[in-house]
Amino acid sequence: STPVVRLWDGVIAVPLVGTLDSARTQVVMEKLLQALVDTGSEQAIIDITGVPAVDTQVAQHLLKTIVAARLMGAECTVSGIRPQIAQTIVALGIEFEGIVTKATLADALKLALKKSGLEMVNRKAGQL
Repeated sequence: STPVVRLWDGVIAVPLVGTLDSARTQVVMEKLLQALVDTGSEQAIIDITGVPAVDTQVAQHLLKTIVAARLMGAECTVSGIRPQIAQTIVALGIEFEGIVTKATLADALKLALKKSGLEMVNRKAGQL
């Protein structure tokens, strides 16, 4: 299954776990785009922390998903790109230029908060 989670108003997330193939990435695209329509979200986080490997077709399909979301007025952030996946993407010559990436889901969430005009405050320390 490919869940799409509404994090808060205007922000959704797609946490991906397990092997991705062309058929599954097509489902990811369809579910993400439908969730953007259903929720009116302007931001989406695609988290691939739980994905062990990415091949050319999968990486290109993820890029197409991001472009499709942009066409619908939403911005995507990809999080959880591990070193092995980064090396594979570079070796395959796939361009992620202009796509926002963050090392962790937490970093992507912080960015989404910031873009939403919100900020996190550590109440114990009184600082961000």
